[in-house]
Amino acid sequence: MPIVLIAFVMSVFWISVMARELLNCLAALGALLELPPALLGLTVLAWGNSVGDLVADVAVAKAGQPALAMAGCFAGPMFNMLFGLGTALVIQTANVYPKAYELHFHVSIVVAFVFLLLSLMGSLLVITWYRIRVPRFWGFFLVGLYVSFIAVSLVIAKFTV
Repeated sequence: MPIVLIAFVMSVFWISVMARELLNCLAALGALLELPPALLGLTVLAWGNSVGDLVADVAVAKAGQPALAMAGCFAGPMFNMLFGLGTALVIQTANVYPKAYELHFHVSIVVAFVFLLLSLMGSLLVITWYRIRVPRFWGFFLVGLYVSFIAVSLVIAKFTV
C-alpha cells in the first residue's frame, strides 16, 4: 500500500510538472503570435482538456450506455468547474491574504458565461420537453452553438487586442 500511495503522489507530481510546462509553452506561443491568453484558454487549452472526455463519452455511448455518457458529459465539466476552480481560487486567495483576489475582467468571460448558460438551460428545457429524450436536432444545435461561440470569441479577441 505505501508503494501505491507513493506512485500516486509521484504521478500527480509529474502530471503537474508536465501541465505547467505545456501551459508555459502555450503562453509563449500566444505571446509570439500576439494572441490574448483568454482566447488561448477558450480554444487550445479547452480542447486539450476535453479530448479525453470526448473520446470516453463517445466510447461509452457506442457501447450501449447513453445515460452514462450523458452523465459523464455534464459531471466532468462540473467537477472541473467546482473542484478545479474552487481549489485554484482558494490557493490564489491564500497567496494574497489578507487582501482580496482581484479578477481582471475580460468581455470574453461574459461571452463564455452567456453561451454556457444558453447551452445548459436549453438542454434542460429541451430534454425535459421531450420527456428525458434527446432529439437529434439538439445535438446539431449544440454543435452550432459552439461554433458560434468560437466565432464570437475570435471577433472579440480581434477587436480587444
